[in-house]
Amino acid sequence: MNIEALRKIGLSDNEIKIYIDLLKSGSSTAYEIGKRTGIYRVHVYDKLEQLLNKGLASWVYRGSKKYFHAADPSKIKQYIEDKKNDFETQERDINALLPELEAMAIIPREDTFVEVFKGKEGLKYYLKDIIKTGEEVLITGIDDQKYQESLPIFMKQYFRELRAKKIKERIITIKKPGVFLFGKDIAPTTTYRYLKEEQLNPTNTAVYGDRVVIVTWGTPVTAVMIKNKDIAKTYRGHFEHLWKIASKRRV
Repeated sequence: MNIEALRKIGLSDNEIKIYIDLLKSGSSTAYEIGKRTGIYRVHVYDKLEQLLNKGLASWVYRGSKKYFHAADPSKIKQYIEDKKNDFETQERDINALLPELEAMAIIPREDTFVEVFKGKEGLKYYLKDIIKTGEEVLITGIDDQKYQESLPIFMKQYFRELRAKKIKERIITIKKPGVFLFGKDIAPTTTYRYLKEEQLNPTNTAVYGDRVVIVTWGTPVTAVMIKNKDIAKTYRGHFEHLWKIASKRRV
C-alpha cells in the first residue's frame, strides 16, 4: 500500500501504522495494537490521542478495558476539509495582523522582545503572566467560549487570582445576542463593552504592562507575546478609543 498520501496530509508513520491496524482488526486495546505493530505501548497511547484529536479514531469501554476503533476512511476527507478551514482562518488572522506587524518593523529591534507560545499551555502561560504582572488587562476581539472550552478548570483559577490581586480586566467583544460571557459570580473584576462586528478587529488581543499578546485560534492555538512599552502604549490608546465608543449593552 502506498501511504505517501497519508503522510502528505500530516499523519506520522506510527499514526498510519496504528490507523491501518485498527481498520484491519476492527477493535483493539492499546496493548494489542502495540503487540501487532511493534510500537511501544507508551507511544501507542500518544499516537492514538493524536488520531482521536484528528477525528480518525474513537474508543469505548468494555468492562474495565478501553477499546479503540478506526474511523471510517471517509473521515479522512473531513480531516482534510478541517485542515483547509483552519488554514483559511489562519490566513484571515494573518491578513488582519499584517498592518500591525509592518508598523512594528520601524521600531528598534533591541527594544522589542517577542515570544511565541503554542497550544493550551501557551494560553496558560500568558494568562499566568497577567497575574504575575499585576496590572489592568485590556482585551479586544475575545471569544470567551473558546477560552472556556480550551481551559475550563484553569479559567476559574485565573479569575480567582484576578479577584484576589484586585486586577481589573476590561473586555471589548462583539455586540450580538448569544455571545458567551463569564458571569460576575466567576469574574467579578471583569467589565464588558460591545461593538458591532464591522467596528471590531476580530483578532484576540490583550494589553497589560509593557506587553501585547495576540492570539490566533488555529490548530494549534498560538499566542504571540510582544514586550515593548511603546507598542503597548499604542495598543492601549487604541483600546481606550474603542472603549469610549463601545456600548455597555450586549444587544
